Amino acid sequence: MPLLPVLLILASCFLHAGWNLLLRRRRRELVFLRHMLILTVPVGALAIGLAGLFPHSFPPRAWACVAASGAITGAYYWFLGLAYGSSDFTVVYPVARALPVLMVASIDVARGRPPNTAGWLGMALVVAGCMLAPQSSYRGFTWRRYHARDILWIVLTAATIAGFTTFDKVAAEAMSRGPASAAVYCGWFHILSCVSYLGIMALVGRLREEGGREVGWGWPAVGAAMGFVCYLLVLWAYQMAPQTGYLLAFRQFSIVIGVVAAFRIYRERGLAVRLPATAAIVGGLVLVALLG
Repeated sequence: MPLLPVLLILASCFLHAGWNLLLRRRRRELVFLRHMLILTVPVGALAIGLAGLFPHSFPPRAWACVAASGAITGAYYWFLGLAYGSSDFTVVYPVARALPVLMVASIDVARGRPPNTAGWLGMALVVAGCMLAPQSSYRGFTWRRYHARDILWIVLTAATIAGFTTFDKVAAEAMSRGPASAAVYCGWFHILSCVSYLGIMALVGRLREEGGREVGWGWPAVGAAMGFVCYLLVLWAYQMAPQTGYLLAFRQFSIVIGVVAAFRIYRERGLAVRLPATAAIVGGLVLVALLG
């Protein structure tokens, strides 16, 4: 595999974990996302304008995919904000990143395309890690943690990830390779995501959610830049390397970065339980991506 796609994915891991950690900073997740997504609009417009100076293609299939993906991603941000608002980072981040892989694998099984032994082992590790992550201690284990509302938000977050990722992969196959095409797609992706998210906030009557002054615009601007560049790097890497399974495995490194940083920065509880859970999730995802 070429070295550049691997480096792009690893860089995106730090950026992805970074903007998620910033989202957690003031515990005003929905407001932070509102500001962050508004700021991605001019960034996206600039990327589209600059990409127009270089050769690229954006066929009708890509337009359809980015429209669907943007709408779904608005819902993704909404559910992600609700999940972070009701649970710990060290639960939401690894589980929401892992469940989409299980969802896709389950669809393959239903279609009569079961994974091999390594794939089943990887899925079992992911399930074990996801089941363990909501607990804060071994001694205080309780089944009530699996009936909480935050679990619903995490599952819905994961479902939307699976949804927009599917459309993005189809679009990547339809577009010409190169950073210009990726920049155009990434620009429209973020613009439409903002429209979708603000539409959801307006629909539920929370468009003027309080806390804007407390959150400010500085850190959301940093988050917007990190999120935009992160997704641009991922799209570009997928265009350059045919071994998407390997890149998917490398992307799971963001889980390790995010969880370790959250314990360090936010002093969240459950270290003895959630670090092994994270290790199981990452190990399982790598098995599925590389050998499953």
